[in-house]
Amino acid sequence: MGRKLKSILALVIVLGMIYWQQSSILHAEVPKEAGKLKGELSEAGTWKALDTSRGLERPEQPEAPEEPEIPEQPEVPEEPEPPEETIECFHVSIPQEDGENGYYISKPEVEITHVSGAGVTKYQFADSEGQMMEGELAQKDDAARIAGEQFKEGINRLSIWMEDGEGKQVEEYRLDKDFLIDTQAPAIWLGAPRGFEAWYQETASITVTGEDGELGSQIEEVVCASGNSLIGRSKELPATFQVAYASAKGNSIKVTVTARDRAGNTASRSCGLYIDRQPPKARIEGIEDYMITSKPVEVRYFVEEENVMEDMRAWARREDPQGNAGEIPVSEWSETESGKCARQVLADDGIYQLSLSCMDKAGYEAGKAARFIIDTKSPLISYVDRLDNQYLKRFCWNYPASEWIRDFTSYTYTILLDGRIYPMGQEVLEEGRHTLEVKAIDAAGNTGTAKARFVIDHTPPQVVFRDVEDGKDYEEEKTFQVTLEDQEDQIDGIKINGEAQKTNKRSRIYQFTVQDLKNYEIEVKASDYAGNQAVGHMQFQVSPKKTVFQRLIKPIEKKLKADAKEKNEKKPKKWPIICMIFIPFLAIAVLIYYKKRKKNGFFLR
Repeated sequence: MGRKLKSILALVIVLGMIYWQQSSILHAEVPKEAGKLKGELSEAGTWKALDTSRGLERPEQPEAPEEPEIPEQPEVPEEPEPPEETIECFHVSIPQEDGENGYYISKPEVEITHVSGAGVTKYQFADSEGQMMEGELAQKDDAARIAGEQFKEGINRLSIWMEDGEGKQVEEYRLDKDFLIDTQAPAIWLGAPRGFEAWYQETASITVTGEDGELGSQIEEVVCASGNSLIGRSKELPATFQVAYASAKGNSIKVTVTARDRAGNTASRSCGLYIDRQPPKARIEGIEDYMITSKPVEVRYFVEEENVMEDMRAWARREDPQGNAGEIPVSEWSETESGKCARQVLADDGIYQLSLSCMDKAGYEAGKAARFIIDTKSPLISYVDRLDNQYLKRFCWNYPASEWIRDFTSYTYTILLDGRIYPMGQEVLEEGRHTLEVKAIDAAGNTGTAKARFVIDHTPPQVVFRDVEDGKDYEEEKTFQVTLEDQEDQIDGIKINGEAQKTNKRSRIYQFTVQDLKNYEIEVKASDYAGNQAVGHMQFQVSPKKTVFQRLIKPIEKKLKADAKEKNEKKPKKWPIICMIFIPFLAIAVLIYYKKRKKNGFFLR
């Protein structure tokens, strides 16, 4: 557009010169009127002209006055005035804000370019510290650059304008811009009531303070989180957050606090908190509270804690029958799967009071106490423990109370058998398992109990012989077994023909093989846990291998023996046996003789 105006203006000048040469009176003037140019800063950061216009008017020529005629002389044409050049708006390159709320979180660089052939581009830059930088660009395509390091934190101001040849500002070509610079993250500090190495109960509060400097954009929000779990957020400082997560195995809970300023800069700080939400657990094993026993006791003290223990203490206070008291401390603790454990063996007579106390790092306390008696002058119940796991033929409790209950003071007692009141001296024969429970309470209120489970069994064992029959005759050798019907019973001894055999109380089955040709008598003695005894007998005979003839007469001999036994005869008579043996043979011999005679023709028809 500017070039076209220049061409039109040059054409007008040439026509004017021609006209001036032809007319000595008139002189053409070409008034010029400069249009106004407006511009704006584009999104890309470049200042651009929006509209430029030029108008050319030809003024009315006044009538020339009449003058006397003068002889014509050659006239020298005047040089035309150079046309005014159009002022073009400067170009400026400004990067887009890379932060939030119009802030730069990295320092920008600005470049100013003078693109006009006329006029002057001037600029003035003031940083947030008040330092000024000014300059002007007069030559076309001259450029000035404001480097990033020249921008300071805070508000920086830049003004760019143009002046014409007479030093007058061109109002349309002016740019004023504030640069909000905040490249630094805010500073934050974390605090806890007792510091970050201390242990807290239930919850712990964490206090967040911070600043962003006088020239910073100031902190807009603070977020507190533990892992992926949000704890809270606040737009005001100082801020306090309550952390309610529980530590495990003595490890801290990691908490991260992130602060963000208005420019979008963020800063994070992490810390560890130790929070214990449960007290430790204490227990005492190996005894029952208020029990009375005549045996040594192994006491086990247990402390369970999911985090870290601060202190543990266990002790036993003993009062002997004479009233003297003293403490028996526990000094050694060992690590177990369920926690800390200490063991203590107590065997001396007296009244014992056991105490266990512990405290964890968070200050939680726990304790346990127990009381029992090991003393013949305490409510001590005797004899009952002797029945435990015993086998009896019968049960009868007829001991005087003073014999099986002893105490420092007077006492009362109850006896229960299978949950029912047992009358003293009553005999019980019912077979099976029974439970005897005795409770004694002294005048001081100490309670002692004793319980025993026993079995009544008055059925003797039953001996079993396998693979052998009583009174039977076996050829050459015999293998047999000896055992018991109830495998819980035991074989006390085995004799074969009066000779004791080697036995083992743990064995329940014995096997023997006999080969001597003689009569055998087996005797087996057995007993059960209740003391019932039984004796088993077995008789049999081992004989040489029998001939066919012996096998034939065996039934006859057995029958004769049976008949003799019925007639109370010590031995059967021999002549019937001889007759019964030889008559069949004689009949067979005669039959054979006649068959041979018949075959040889001795018998005629």
